[in-house]
Amino acid sequence: MAKKTLKIEGMMCDNCTSKVEAALSKIPGVTSAVANYKKGTATVEFTGDIPDETLAMTVIDCGFKAKVKHGLFR
Repeated sequence: MAKKTLKIEGMMCDNCTSKVEAALSKIPGVTSAVANYKKGTATVEFTGDIPDETLAMTVIDCGFKAKVKHGLFR
């Protein structure tokens, strides 16, 4: 099982974290997604190979900015 942490800009409350977690959890292969608006992060555990761009674009589609490792996607 792999694990990645995303840096997320714009989450302000528990509703934001719930929205991000629900969206990330819908990606095939994701076994766990936990977001924290106070830290501005989401940690995703998954099986297989999920590209960074897929994770970031899922968060962006929720209305936030996301960064995985080196690239910022908007």
